[in-house]
Parts: sequence; C-alpha cells; structure tokens
Amino acid sequence: MRLKKVCLLLTITIIVTLFANLSPYHVSGQVEPIAEVEEKLQGISDIEEAVMADLFTLSQEIEEMERQHQIMTAEIEHLQTLTEEIAKEIEIKQDSYNSQLSVLEKVLVSYQRKGPASFIETVLKSESLSEFIQSLNIIREISRNTGLLLSDIENAKEQLALEKESLIDKEQKLAEYAKQLQATLDDMYALRQEQESILNSLGEAKEIYEGELQLLQQLWDDIKVLFSDIIVNFTNIVLRGEFPIEALNLKLSFPRISGTIYHDTINDIIKTQPELPEMIFTFTPDGIWLDIPEKHLSLRGVFSIINESILKFEVAEGSFFNMPLTEGSIEELFKNGAIVIDFKELLGDVILESVEVFDEYLKFVILPNFS
Repeated sequence: MRLKKVCLLLTITIIVTLFANLSPYHVSGQVEPIAEVEEKLQGISDIEEAVMADLFTLSQEIEEMERQHQIMTAEIEHLQTLTEEIAKEIEIKQDSYNSQLSVLEKVLVSYQRKGPASFIETVLKSESLSEFIQSLNIIREISRNTGLLLSDIENAKEQLALEKESLIDKEQKLAEYAKQLQATLDDMYALRQEQESILNSLGEAKEIYEGELQLLQQLWDDIKVLFSDIIVNFTNIVLRGEFPIEALNLKLSFPRISGTIYHDTINDIIKTQPELPEMIFTFTPDGIWLDIPEKHLSLRGVFSIINESILKFEVAEGSFFNMPLTEGSIEELFKNGAIVIDFKELLGDVILESVEVFDEYLKFVILPNFS
C-alpha cells in the first residue's frame, strides 16, 4: 500500500519548509503557463517525483474506475430496458395464450355436446352428392382448425417458457452488474481516500502538490485528445502514399519477399508531416519505443501482425513526465484506434508472414495472397 510509505512521507514533512521557500510555485487563483508547469515537473526532486507518481497513478486508477462505473451504469440501464420489454412481451403472449385456450375450450365443449355421432348423422342426411362433399369438407375444416389451434397453443406455450427464461437470465445479469457496480464504487472511494490521506500527510505542502497534480491531470487530458489526432494522421501517411516503397528495402526470394524498415526512415517521414508533433521511434530487440518529447510521453511496445497484412503497435508500458501509466490509461490513449502500417495499402494483396525487430530496424517477410 502506498500509505505504508511512512519513511518517504516523513522525509517529505521534514523538507516541507525548505520546499515551500525554494519552490517558485505558490498556489493562487491563477493558472501557470503550461511551459512553466512542464519545466517545474521536469525539475522536481526524486522524492517529490515519487510522491507525484503515487498521486498521479491514483488519479489514473480513479479515472479508470469512473469509466468502468459509466460503462456498468449504461449496461444496467440497457438491461433494465430489456427486462421491461421482455416482461411486456410475456404479458402480451400470456393474454394470447389464454385467449387461444378459451377458444379451444369452447370448440371442445361444442364437440362434446353434439358428440361425434351428430357429425356422422349430418353427413348421412345429405340429400345430394355435393351436399355430402360439402359436409365432409366442413368436418375436415373443423378438425384442421382445431389441430392448428392446438399447435398454435403449444408453440405459444414454448415461446412463453423461453421468454421467461430470458427474463430470469437478464434479471440475474442485472443483479450481477449491480454487485460489480457497487464493488467499483467501493474501490473508487477507497482510492480517493488513499489519495486524500497521502495529500493530508504532506502537511503544508498539500496545496502545492494538489496544484501540481491538477495541472498534470490537465496536461494528461490534453494529450489524450491530441493522441487521437496523432493516430489518424499517422494512418493517413500510408493512405496518401507518402510512405515510399523504396523505404521498405524489398528483396525477392521467390515466392517470398523480405524487407527492412529503419526507424530513422519512419522518423524522417514523420518530420515532413506538419500536422504531427515530433515523434521518435526507436527499434530495439527489447521492444519499440515511441517518444513524443514535447508532450513528455514515452511508450514501449511491439509490432504485432493482425488481419494478415497489418502491423499494429501494441503498447506494453508507458510514462508521462517519467511517471508510469496504468494499463487503463494506455488503453484510453488508443480508444479511438491504433498506430498501424497496412501493407495492403503499400504493396497490394499480400500476407505478412513474420516480423522481427533488431537494433535500429525491423525485418519482415511477406507472401503474395493468391486466395
């Protein structure tokens, strides 16, 4: 638990006075310029960074809990609507079922009163062949309609049973989601309390950290919006044909074609895109790093093959102002899409067979897609 970092917090308490005197940041009603905030966040001490990292991680976890809360609340509302609709449908089908049973009951009572002999007598009393045939057809129609009615009643009974099972299932899911929602709320409140406890333990420095945390969160919210635009613009580089084929360094070894992409090549192409901030890819055997220096964002991941022809950058870890990002925060960055290189857009109908990453470059092997 973060709250068990007693030694760290005691140290912070001891240096509060020194920190307050030396720090050029004093809480006021004014918001510092972003550049000044970035400079301050870069220049904080290791101890301050450790505390800020804990507070920022808690903020990310709280934000993720809030997203889960919204998702579950929406799902509960959806299930409630479905439950109400199914209940109404059951009521309608139950009324129809009861009506059909009533009709069948009347038919059977009439049949019982007259008896089968009366139907035979009616046929035998026919005065002509046409009347005889007509009488038989009437009896046949009565029998057929009774059979259809019985079949309809049986089908309605089965449908009602299925609807009721569906209703029970939805009600059980609703109850389960309600439990999960309460658990999420409990976790969120616990995280908020933990964050508040850390801030309270900082004494006079509490307002300073709260202010820096608020500004850090503002910068993080800004980059989440920016990152969606980055993904769109990066993908459009390939779609616009601005990723030259010669940059793939293709070699033919029939039927396979191998190629090499250097990270410097991608970085140089990105530099020509005015709508993109500075983005630096670094290829290493341990993974691929993507740094956006001006936004103090660093991500490490791998390129994975998806849909046979697409390289997708899948992030395993990241940091913002050297503070680690949670899994939920990384997912939030990519909620509107992923950074991809589509080889179909570059080379036509091909299949990516393999991709390996080395120092400064990645090597890939493709096959023509004859299917």
